[in-house]
Amino acid sequence: MSTIKMQHAFGLSLGLALPALVLAAGLETPSIDPEVESIIPEANPMDHEHKPRSLMMRFKESASASERAAFLAELGGTVRTSFTLVPNLVEVTLDKSVEEGLAIAGTRSDVLQYVEPNYIYRAFDTTPNDPAYSNLCGMESINAPAAWDDHIGDESFVIAIIDTGIDYNHPDLVDNMWRNPGEIPGNGVDDDNNGYIDDVYGYDFYSNQGDPMDTNGHGTHCGGTVGGQGNNGVGVAGVMWECSLAGVQFLGGNGSGSLDGAVGAVQYCRINNIPVSNNSWDGGGFSQSLYDAINNAGSQVNHVFVAAAGNSGTNGASYPAAYDLDNIIAVAATDCNDNLANFSQYSATQVDVAAVGVDVYSSTPGNNYDFYSGTSMATPHVAGAVGLVYSVMGEDATPAEVKALIMDNVRPVSGLTGRCVTGGVIDVAASLANTFLGPQIQLLTSIPESMDPNVSMMHRVQIDPREDNLLLGSVKMRYRMGDSGGFETITMTPDGLNIWAAEIPGAGCDESPELYFEVTGQTAGLVTIPSAGPFAPYGYFIGEAVVSFSDDFNSDKGWTVSGDASDGGWTRGIPVNCNRGDPVSDYDGSASAFLTDNSINGGDCNSDVDNGSTVLLSPVFDASGSDETIISYARWHSNNYGDNPGTDPMIVEISNDYGLTWSNLETVGPTGAGTTGGWIDVSFKVEDVLPGTALMQVRFTVSDLGDTQSVVESGIDAFSVEYIECGPETPCDGDIDGNQSVTVEDLLVAIGNFGNSGDGDVNNDGSVTTDDILIIISNWGPCDG
Repeated sequence: MSTIKMQHAFGLSLGLALPALVLAAGLETPSIDPEVESIIPEANPMDHEHKPRSLMMRFKESASASERAAFLAELGGTVRTSFTLVPNLVEVTLDKSVEEGLAIAGTRSDVLQYVEPNYIYRAFDTTPNDPAYSNLCGMESINAPAAWDDHIGDESFVIAIIDTGIDYNHPDLVDNMWRNPGEIPGNGVDDDNNGYIDDVYGYDFYSNQGDPMDTNGHGTHCGGTVGGQGNNGVGVAGVMWECSLAGVQFLGGNGSGSLDGAVGAVQYCRINNIPVSNNSWDGGGFSQSLYDAINNAGSQVNHVFVAAAGNSGTNGASYPAAYDLDNIIAVAATDCNDNLANFSQYSATQVDVAAVGVDVYSSTPGNNYDFYSGTSMATPHVAGAVGLVYSVMGEDATPAEVKALIMDNVRPVSGLTGRCVTGGVIDVAASLANTFLGPQIQLLTSIPESMDPNVSMMHRVQIDPREDNLLLGSVKMRYRMGDSGGFETITMTPDGLNIWAAEIPGAGCDESPELYFEVTGQTAGLVTIPSAGPFAPYGYFIGEAVVSFSDDFNSDKGWTVSGDASDGGWTRGIPVNCNRGDPVSDYDGSASAFLTDNSINGGDCNSDVDNGSTVLLSPVFDASGSDETIISYARWHSNNYGDNPGTDPMIVEISNDYGLTWSNLETVGPTGAGTTGGWIDVSFKVEDVLPGTALMQVRFTVSDLGDTQSVVESGIDAFSVEYIECGPETPCDGDIDGNQSVTVEDLLVAIGNFGNSGDGDVNNDGSVTTDDILIIISNWGPCDG
């Protein structure tokens, strides 16, 4: 049962005072016809502070220039900024209100992927104070002194302070400032052609000019903790004594900025290959523009985005820390005694680690220093630690590897159990001690969904040893012809620089091949791809998949809903998204899905599965014609909001007797994988659970068990039933055109492709030769003759 309402933080204070939000009075969410697909990612966009007469929108790739121009003319909009990090994303200025603009653009899925307000973001408030003691604990808490014995940083490693700017003349920062090597100061020219004029120390996206000087103090304080010069007899020492700090400003002197500036700041990191950024700010609801920007920076330049969890003292992180991305590290704040700060937001699933954020002493503009508190102050400890570790790992490291090193080596703190994913404070020395890079495997050939019977396939992998040495003969392909039993081993052979190859034999109609690849490093030991090796191998089936039933839930195909829940029953429709763990959109792009509740409940969004269970039952389908029937669907289950998250599961069951008896397909939750939202595609072979009949049904049950104050949100989409149709197990050698007879037509195909690969290569040796011609002649006539 849930009675809470979600809160969205906008520049929330340290728990000492909450600044008032300046919101336009009387604004309402744009009126959208519920039968028309909305492309506004946030359910209540007008509830969040935003820039007037401005929208962020992403055009579809398929929209032509003339279609875009016609749409902008209809909207009364002019493109002000175009972004390269997120293709087709633009900021548009309007001749009307944001509410009116969204009402027009919010359903234009013919030309737009999404549209949203240009949200306002704010630096988390930080309160200067004058404590009675002057002994700082932040660096000791994260075990930085032990790390400094081995590594104090790298002057060439760049960290962006995405904030209110930075005082690049401060005596503790001046020698650790990034200086754009391709830019000549003050000449009014974009010397390095990166799109920004005079960006010597970074760029100011708030004022759109090249000077990121801090007039607020927030960014300079963060910068001092990340990279204040160490061992120089002046002021403070940052986590990285040596580094290059880039001032990437999008918040003004008043501590606020807008979404277009935030996206521009992340894009600047991408353009200049900056691997880490510190982000001590929040605002808005869910923004697809910012999500896409952070995600693309991670995938394109391995960028790690370190973000403050928020200062409202509540369960759940603020955006952008709350985005579920592999390259984001969300940070809570503790005091000097490892207690969670009373202002710090927390979450067992959305907040990753903690660091000291109470009474942190650092640099402020004008050659000054001061004590600030907030998750804003905890975050630069982690950003500095990420930089210290990343600078040792080198540019080949991925964000996931860096994040894992930070999270896998925390110092456990009992009071943080259940308050963040790791339950601990970062330990930079421990992370640094485990920065060895073992071999990395890349699969060069794609794994097919299906294969014809008795056809072999060559697989190739590329292996980068990185800091390790490969043991001789350790590159292997392991395979089996079913989903149980032991794996056969083929030692792969060299096939180019750092490339190995092996051929998996053909399989019969009744087989389902599975395979994985492995290598052994001298230091790292066994490395596999997929990473779980034999426990989650690659796989494919033999034959052709025939869809017997599918449903994208755009129309009623006979599903029924029952249950005793007082609220939150399954409904079919377009996701409204209330930012409480419910889906932002459907899975397959058709617009609709089955969702629990899916209503804004009069505007407060305080609605989910309550006081019982809701059951979604499929129509009857036939699985009697094949012993290879596969059920697949996309599911969404979120159980990580509310006062007591992690208490309620999703149960999926299957029946072969019209619902008289039921067998479990899967149970999702109540905690662990698949319980924090996000669409997950799953599939099951019916015959692995029970015999297929003509009376099959599947049901999905989501419950609110007891008075737990948990928020339960679930979804189902892209439901499909397929069976495998397989041809003769013994193919007819030489029957190239597949007409069950070897004739002159097959011979002519082989002759026409002589010396090449492809059609006519009957023996699969990579080229059509005389051997193939002889095989064709020797099998002349009908295949069954």
